[in-house]
Amino acid sequence: MKGFLGTAASFGADLNLVIQLVMGVALLAGTVLAKRKCYRAHGICQTSVVGLNLLMIALVMWPSFRQQIAPAPSKILHKWYYEAAIIHAVVGITAEVLGLYIVIVAGTKILPPRLRFNNWTRWMRVELALWQIVLLSGFATYCAWYVGPFR
Repeated sequence: MKGFLGTAASFGADLNLVIQLVMGVALLAGTVLAKRKCYRAHGICQTSVVGLNLLMIALVMWPSFRQQIAPAPSKILHKWYYEAAIIHAVVGITAEVLGLYIVIVAGTKILPPRLRFNNWTRWMRVELALWQIVLLSGFATYCAWYVGPFR
């Protein structure tokens, strides 16, 4: 099905882009909640984004990556089309894994104390910075794959 943003993207790719941008705004809103000491709302907001992103990775990004990148290993480092996707995937996986780790440490007692961190602010700032990089690289990937002049 054709997308709705006027590019060569599919409906799923367009929907994913919009959802990712909304999640980026939600992460910033969650940061504001933490600064206002609304920690429960902050946790719900950030955990929801991490969970929704995992779903979007499974349903849209991973299948698309496998279909468009995996079959062409010899071309990977020679075209922006492939480079943008690989950079986005590496940083995105890092951000998602760190986000899941933060959710597990913050919301459960599953991990033993030696595997938990105490400096919440530093790790959450690193995570927010990673998400911003992922959003930018995801937008670059979208442009490289679906916007005419970049293809």
